[in-house]
Amino acid sequence: MNLLKLKKISKAYTSNIGEFKILDDVNLSLQNKENIFLFGPSGCGKSTLLNILAGLDYPDDGEMYFQNQIIKKKSSELLQKDLGIIFQDHYLISELNIFDNIKLKCNSHEEINLILKYFELLDLKNKFPNQLSNGQKQRVCVARALVSQPKILIADEPTSYLDRENADLVINLILMASKKFDISTVVASHDMSFQSKFDKSYTINNKNLILC
Repeated sequence: MNLLKLKKISKAYTSNIGEFKILDDVNLSLQNKENIFLFGPSGCGKSTLLNILAGLDYPDDGEMYFQNQIIKKKSSELLQKDLGIIFQDHYLISELNIFDNIKLKCNSHEEINLILKYFELLDLKNKFPNQLSNGQKQRVCVARALVSQPKILIADEPTSYLDRENADLVINLILMASKKFDISTVVASHDMSFQSKFDKSYTINNKNLILC
């Protein structure tokens, strides 16, 4: 089943030197419980595409569907409640402990404790972000994105600040969580060593999405 579908999506930005097109006539179908890997050089349009998928930005042309229902600006909340996002940066609030950072996404103490236990973070729940390593912070971000059990997880370079061991751990946790919670994922990374772990892989070339 098509969980999320992009049809002939285009996106351009305007600067003082004119219009710069990032995406042109992009098509993509994300199936239920499917894991997609997106790669390409910096500036090719990966983040723009992920922002459109996440409802954080809107295409200039084309259509997006979620569970066969068209998504428009005024109805983007239909997608948001079923979406988890992991950004390049942690975006953890330094004044809140780990438990309360995740509570911003979910009010259920039971669900928060369950996701912390699943990601082996339960003993860190009263610590603050500055007391954690980069690897631990990113595991918290994965837990926060998944605590409400969304249907789709979008991750933009989730391992860019991590060493090899922690990068592998985070990707494996995302894919294991996909199976356990029946979540579809779209993960963007410049690290090609992850490509074989995913069901499909795409790159962006000449403003279009290419299946590899």
